[in-house]
Amino acid sequence: MTASSLLRQMSFFALFALTIATLLTGAPAQAEMVFHRGNIGEPDSLDPHLTTSGYATNIIFDMFIGLTTVDAKANVMPGAAESWTVSEDGKEYVFKLRDGMVWSDGTPVTAGDFEYAFKRMLDPATASRGAPMFYMIENARSVNGGQMPVDDLAVTAIDDRTLEIKLNAPTPFFLELVVHRCFPVPRWAIEEHGREWTRAENIVVNGAFKLEEWVPQTSVKVVRNPTFFDADSVALDAVVYYTTEDLSAAFNRYRADDLDMIISFPPSQLDWIKENLADDLRMTQNLGLEYITFNTTKAPFDDPRVRLALSMALDRETLTNRVMRGGEAGAYSLIPVGSREGYAPAFADYRDQSPSERNARAKALLAEAGYGPDNPLSFSFRYNTQEVLRRVAAAVAAMWQRGLDVNVSLLNSDLNVLNADLRNGDYEVARYQWFGEHRDPSTFLYLLESDAIGDNHSKYDNPAYDVLMQQAYASADIEQRMRLMAEAERIVMDEAPIAPLNFYVSKRLVKPFVKGLEDNVRGINLARYVSIERP
Repeated sequence: MTASSLLRQMSFFALFALTIATLLTGAPAQAEMVFHRGNIGEPDSLDPHLTTSGYATNIIFDMFIGLTTVDAKANVMPGAAESWTVSEDGKEYVFKLRDGMVWSDGTPVTAGDFEYAFKRMLDPATASRGAPMFYMIENARSVNGGQMPVDDLAVTAIDDRTLEIKLNAPTPFFLELVVHRCFPVPRWAIEEHGREWTRAENIVVNGAFKLEEWVPQTSVKVVRNPTFFDADSVALDAVVYYTTEDLSAAFNRYRADDLDMIISFPPSQLDWIKENLADDLRMTQNLGLEYITFNTTKAPFDDPRVRLALSMALDRETLTNRVMRGGEAGAYSLIPVGSREGYAPAFADYRDQSPSERNARAKALLAEAGYGPDNPLSFSFRYNTQEVLRRVAAAVAAMWQRGLDVNVSLLNSDLNVLNADLRNGDYEVARYQWFGEHRDPSTFLYLLESDAIGDNHSKYDNPAYDVLMQQAYASADIEQRMRLMAEAERIVMDEAPIAPLNFYVSKRLVKPFVKGLEDNVRGINLARYVSIERP
């Protein structure tokens, strides 16, 4: 028997004895404190390295804790690492892990678990969509591209509690990025169960909650993890995440007290909510961009003139004020306000033109590309099934049809089907969204890098753009890197591989008895800080 197996077996018997002792005390049972919350989509995976979707990450955040984490207001704080040091040149991080931290099966959490996690994520065999986010690590790009062995990745466990990570260049957002990317994962569980290691009966976690049940297309239930290093501060016994793509149904369940929180609701209900549920309403500007993506590998969307014409013809103020109706701001750049500190966005040059002026320019561009009354542009527009998105899609199609005389067919599907089709390039034009991984502008510009294969749904490939972004990542001069990113943004605003629609406003309904859930621009609310205090 290996030392690791022995430790796990001993920990199991310790936990078993504790459970029996508790049962024998005869203490009266107390009602469970359970948080029932909506979650906009069905998780595509609960493997931290195989998803970048927010609706899966909401759950993963509660089951795993990275080197760093966030407090209730989404400020970066120590996580699995109790401290860290950064070299003077900003290129070397040394993390010191907490002493005595264990996995949910009792196995000690070590620096080796983190080394394994980083290398697993960058291993091309894993096919992690989030891998390109970590190309700032020394050798990461070559490792992920298969040009170098995985062991050459510059992530090293010096000892059980010390992890060293070397970067190619100073990366000011690195500590924020590792909050919710490259969580540790249990090597022994993965090797034993393969892709099924995330099933409830197999999963091993190091966070505040552990998976108990996953009912597909219905709900995911996690329960408090007694081995979590800060378990004594966790008030909730369980969290149940309900798939709530149908906003009207979710709103009705909220009013019926089936749900304690929903993360969106029908815009048509906003005035009623302000009048009748004002204490429940939470509206906060966050780091989210809604956009239209064009498949640049398919004609005619390989022509920048066609893409720019369609982007130019969108009346963003009408969309936000009359269709979305939730305080959203029309987007004429890629970078939301919360990521603009020290950054000057490259706004679209048509931002201050009237709708009629924009449509005239757009028609001229389409004519140059060979489209007009005698040869109308025809294409399909994809969106995921949801009431608000259906209305947005219909409004966008109407703007294109009336303003540019093009033919648009609308196609809807559930979110996971749309995600898969976008990744595979099986679409022409589609609506999508992105929420910032950190507050640096690069988190949005990343979407157009040719290496961002999992999230560059437009399949945009512009060497000049890639060079500017690589130079920005390599620069230690803050002003220079901001200028380089603005130059890169100018390229994509002129070539329009995606068309920004609006910057998101988080619109939630939260019961007043839900405590500890703080509004913040990241839209991150860990369940470990939440409690239910019914009157």
